[in-house]
Amino acid sequence: MHLLGRTLTGIGFQVAFFAALMFLPIGTFDWPAAIIWLQVFAAISVLSGLYLLSVRPEAVEARMRAGREVQTPADRLAFGFMSLALTLPLVVASLDVFYWQLVAQPSATSQKLGMAIFLVGFIVVLLAMLHNEFAAPTVHIQEAAGHKLADGGIYGYLRHPMYTGFLLFTSGTTLWLGSTVATALAAIMLTISIIYRIGIEEATLRIELPGYDDYTRRVKTRFLPFIY
Repeated sequence: MHLLGRTLTGIGFQVAFFAALMFLPIGTFDWPAAIIWLQVFAAISVLSGLYLLSVRPEAVEARMRAGREVQTPADRLAFGFMSLALTLPLVVASLDVFYWQLVAQPSATSQKLGMAIFLVGFIVVLLAMLHNEFAAPTVHIQEAAGHKLADGGIYGYLRHPMYTGFLLFTSGTTLWLGSTVATALAAIMLTISIIYRIGIEEATLRIELPGYDDYTRRVKTRFLPFIY
């Protein structure tokens, strides 16, 4: 399938997948915040996808390369935990908003803040893809594609900006949807899974990617500015 078709199909699958996570646990589509989120996510995904295809098609292809045949057991575990951390909070958010209400729900102002955090997270992920054509979902060196160090743009400030974006994206989403519990869960689970995966990723990159060891000395921040 043409890269454009694969991109749009992938976005459609993501929207349907997120919708299932939000609506199936509660058995209704009567959740305006979730519907608006899905519409915004679909719109900016299509726009950013078209933009990336026009300026960085190799980055889009890199995200579509599974690389599972070279993925280590440790990275499979890390990838699985991170996938859970990205999806479980959405299920918890729907159940908490409609049934549990374990703690006070965030205010309307906080939910708007969540929308802003989500958008910032999305932009950070987009910037990471713009400045690193080798940002693949699995930890491996893409020798056939001429894998080289990415240290420009946002990578001059963060060694793993895509993970920063994931954290902001998911935490912002659950805050926007109105669940304090899911927001806390997303922040905790993602932080733990990201730190674990960074350890695996950097162990590989320090050995196999020329210049990476020196890069870690120049750029101290992994994914949380002033913290880690």
